Amino acid sequence: MTRAAWPLLVAMAACAPARADDPGFELRVVAPATIELGGAAAVSVALVPGPGRVVSTDGPVRIALDADAGLGLPRRRYLRADAADPAADAPRFDVKVRAQAAGAHALAIEARFWLCARQTCRPIVATRAVTITVATPPIDAGVDAPIDAGRDAAVDAGRRRGRP
Repeated sequence: MTRAAWPLLVAMAACAPARADDPGFELRVVAPATIELGGAAAVSVALVPGPGRVVSTDGPVRIALDADAGLGLPRRRYLRADAADPAADAPRFDVKVRAQAAGAHALAIEARFWLCARQTCRPIVATRAVTITVATPPIDAGVDAPIDAGRDAAVDAGRRRGRP
């Protein structure tokens, strides 16, 4: 090995590839387990960079959503400007979903952003899927009184004054 090859070898050793089990970020999704039919809820989606990394404030950030027919999405795309705090190091998005049909429904989330280390940035595409159950509201038996309840009151209500 020549003396000129040493700087190249040292540079290659310093640029070791990232470990497969450490992507350098976490896509955190917090979704409600159950929503009542006709109700709405917010799903929290956060892009959390690992130690020594940041989500680029200069590069684009986009959250795209896709859901089963049982979940309604008022919006399908969110940009960094739509984040709870657009200037945050870990942008968080509150995604609205509406429950339209009973059952278990999938919500697919795709995040595109630039993850930066000390001197370099790389584009990231991360996906997650969560299942949200839409439950029918329980039937309230107290709304309508049973047919036999108040029978005497109904008979008395029809009598005129002065007559027994």
